[in-house]
Amino acid sequence: MSTIEAYIGDLDARLRGPSSAKTDLLTEARDGLVDAAEAYREGGADEAEAERRAVADFGPASVIAREYQAELALRGDIGTLWKVIVGVPLIQVTWELSRIWTYGDWSRSGKPNPEWFKAVIEIFGVLVLVPAVIGAVSLFGARRLGRRLDSVSLGKVTRWTVGAAAGTNLLALLLLTVSTAVLDPSRMNVSVVCNVVALAWVAFSFWLLQPAFRPRPALAA
Repeated sequence: MSTIEAYIGDLDARLRGPSSAKTDLLTEARDGLVDAAEAYREGGADEAEAERRAVADFGPASVIAREYQAELALRGDIGTLWKVIVGVPLIQVTWELSRIWTYGDWSRSGKPNPEWFKAVIEIFGVLVLVPAVIGAVSLFGARRLGRRLDSVSLGKVTRWTVGAAAGTNLLALLLLTVSTAVLDPSRMNVSVVCNVVALAWVAFSFWLLQPAFRPRPALAA
């Protein structure tokens, strides 16, 4: 095995994260090492010496792995932000369409909504939009902050942003669920389809919340 491939194998063993993102990073590292080794060979070094110098210039695997691990975590958080931006509005629209299709307008219940519940609906309507706004602002900010912060620092920012977006989404669901149960428990069972979508919404919200609080993967020694 060549020195470069052994080095890449060492990096691979130390990293934890999505296989596609890890493959991209390792491919970039391999390409950079190959280019550096080629430059040394053109300068007169033999193949083994050229690869050894290229690897030495690149840096110890333990150090590079920490930088790459932070980059993997950052990419994962950015992917979660995209899920917030797209997923939360999509599930909300799906629930509303399901309610219209399987139940119809709320007026058919024959029970008028009191003013306090109308206020809850308005607050919910605002809160449910906040996660997507947070996600969009965070993605824009990540691009700008990426020029000033390293992957570790930027990862901390996006990690807590993901938590804020997911937490706001859960708060909106909790507010609407409790208020509806207090007003009219029968509204909690609009239809089977709506119930399934609502459960999926809750599960999706808790799944979004995980990246903000789960420990980062430890690097292999």
